[in-house]
Amino acid sequence: MLQLDTGNYFSYDMIGEFRSDGSWIHPRRVIESFELILVLAGTVHIAEDNTEYSLERNQLLLLEPGREHYGFRAVSEPTMFYWFHFLTDLKLPLKIYTGDDVYEIKQLLKRLLHIANTPGYSQAARDASAYLIFEELLRLGRSENHVRPALISNITEYIRLHLKEGVTVSEIARQFDYNSDYIGKLFKKVYGVGLKEYIDLEKMKLARDLLLSTSLNVKQISHELGYQEENLFVKFFLYHEKISPTAFRGKYYNTHINNK
Repeated sequence: MLQLDTGNYFSYDMIGEFRSDGSWIHPRRVIESFELILVLAGTVHIAEDNTEYSLERNQLLLLEPGREHYGFRAVSEPTMFYWFHFLTDLKLPLKIYTGDDVYEIKQLLKRLLHIANTPGYSQAARDASAYLIFEELLRLGRSENHVRPALISNITEYIRLHLKEGVTVSEIARQFDYNSDYIGKLFKKVYGVGLKEYIDLEKMKLARDLLLSTSLNVKQISHELGYQEENLFVKFFLYHEKISPTAFRGKYYNTHINNK
């Protein structure tokens, strides 16, 4: 258990990866821990008390202790999601997140899965890694409430839609008819990084996500990110991560999978 400077506590409980290829519905239950669900594939229909949520890929929900939750609709399509239980007296950072900034939290969940299922790691290591996930939830909650200039919102959405096509700063400047230096300064003010750095960060988030949550090989991932040559993607990844894509993927091989 982590004792925080605020006087609060935080403790890891358990984590796993759920997979179902047949008909499935979430069981009805009440638990004494918080549970985070982040969908990797398919749709998860889950209710908490009388509120129903239908979660799609890359959407997440926080279920609260002492409240009944259950599946309200069965699904027959392949379904996958991370589930993560923790205990804390901290305020809930958010309830549901349906935005597009989930790559970092997916990596943190994958890392915690590896740590939790690898002999030799202590409970303190599990607690610390789990708390990083809570911190990321706090960041997502703050970003949900942050009002961004319309131009920045439009550009970030354009980047999201065209990231796999190798979007560039000059292309964005032409598309939105603004000087690239002006856009760069605006991004720096809002995000703390310039436009090119923002694009690179988003590309790295997607690269890490594809490496950790798909079976695509490095060549296929390089094409997904708009690279014509695999070695260019490898150089880009090495520069930002200080490790090759293959080595990065190999770091997080231990997991726990359930289908009930």
